[in-house]
Amino acid sequence: MNEADMHGAIRGLYEGILDPGAWQQSLRTLTDMAGSAHASMMVWDTVRDQVTVNEIVNPVVELFTEYESDFQAIDPAKHFAPRLQPGAWYVDARELGEGAMARHPFYRDFFHRYDLRSYVACLVARQPHYEVYFSMQRGRTQPLFSTDDTRGMDWIIPHMRSAMSMRDRTLGLTVLARLSSQLVERLNFALLVFSPQRQVLLGNRAGERWVRRLDPAGKVSDWTLSRPFGEMLAAACDPQRAVAAQAARATDGSGASAQVIVLPLPPSHAFAAQWQEPAALVVVHEHDNAPLLLAPVLRDLYGLTPAETRLATQLAGGQGLPEASQQLNIRHETARTQLKAVFHKTGTNSQAQLTHLLSRLGAALEGA
Repeated sequence: MNEADMHGAIRGLYEGILDPGAWQQSLRTLTDMAGSAHASMMVWDTVRDQVTVNEIVNPVVELFTEYESDFQAIDPAKHFAPRLQPGAWYVDARELGEGAMARHPFYRDFFHRYDLRSYVACLVARQPHYEVYFSMQRGRTQPLFSTDDTRGMDWIIPHMRSAMSMRDRTLGLTVLARLSSQLVERLNFALLVFSPQRQVLLGNRAGERWVRRLDPAGKVSDWTLSRPFGEMLAAACDPQRAVAAQAARATDGSGASAQVIVLPLPPSHAFAAQWQEPAALVVVHEHDNAPLLLAPVLRDLYGLTPAETRLATQLAGGQGLPEASQQLNIRHETARTQLKAVFHKTGTNSQAQLTHLLSRLGAALEGA
């Protein structure tokens, strides 16, 4: 093993705290050192049982797209993952054996189709709601991965864990600063993010006026809500069965009124990345403000691109994906790719869940 390559890989991980290109180059060096065809970082959302693949070395779009959409559900590694401790490796040839691998549909119907033979994954970090893995794959003409292969890569995992933690912290602070300065204060409605413990994690100036009104914490508020705010918050923060788009009407003694919308905030959302726990997004639309419409909410709060917003808006109107793609004059495969991105950003797992979220949110906004 080349010592210069080892030092270069370690240096790239730490430089990658600020430079994604350096992190990618480090992964590429590790891929070459291990004799792998591909490598990637994989994030397993353990609440929703969804694996997302990113930072791919030697990417094959169809391979990783098909894995995320269809085959991650039968990945045999997921059976062994709960037994792993951080720093431990899953080695398919060791855990399954070559005979079982040849018969397993994950290999027979998927891996072999992309001329792949074997893969390993190391648990880099385990958090309450997600796990991060470093994974490498070998081709059909390459030898099966062995314990010796993974033992030879153990030196990089502590550096990967340390650099990843530092990068996440830095990115989290950067995201919050950017959102606060460029987005949150420009919104024409009050916005707050609450933790399950009813702590305010983020808010704009308009939202700060509403903290005491919504949750007076034992004190008297001039405002009355049509539904208990604490119950709405708990339902939105339930990690197993978060309730989509709840709404309540707030009124005060002078006759003023506002619409309060409480949304579950998916862990993948940029707002939530820093806190690593369920959170609720609270939007308050005061009736003397400009109307709050579905498309701007999807764009501003969930970070949907214009194309993703157009597709989501079509689906909210009751169209199926084929009809929506035809209406938008885009290929069905393009619509599927956009829909996957919408699922990820909104924290939904199916078109039915997304339609339910959009319909509830749309109904709340129309009533504002």
